[in-house]
Amino acid sequence: MYHFGYGSNLSIDFVKKELIPNAKFVMNGYLPNFEVQFPFWSEKRQGGFSGIMEAPGELVHGALYEVTEQELLTLDNLEGVYKDLYKRETFLVLGEDGKFHPADLYRVIDPKGPFPPSRSYVEIMLTGARGLDLDPEYIKKIEEFYRQGQ
Repeated sequence: MYHFGYGSNLSIDFVKKELIPNAKFVMNGYLPNFEVQFPFWSEKRQGGFSGIMEAPGELVHGALYEVTEQELLTLDNLEGVYKDLYKRETFLVLGEDGKFHPADLYRVIDPKGPFPPSRSYVEIMLTGARGLDLDPEYIKKIEEFYRQGQ
């Protein structure tokens, strides 16, 4: 099964070191008609964490990882599913291969804000986006998140 990473999970290193070490990067992916916002406040990082919000005509760029159900259960715990912060949902994500793939991702349950992004969080996103060689215009959006951050 696939996991679609669009926030800090853009970073393959972060996913493998901090979350699910056996996750296998498969390809870049794109979620149409959504955009990244920062609707969750992190006390730990003193800034906003990402979530996706519906936005017709927009496109979220991210990473498709091959994972097991057990790894997703672990990720559920790390993403705050059991604390009712995020929920796991399945979306059809357009892969670099031109095909749509069902992929699980995490969405904020009760979006607020948007909040100024946590710069340390956005740094992870930016490192991941550059490492995945995402579209330069999309990387500029993430750089703008950093400038808006705290």
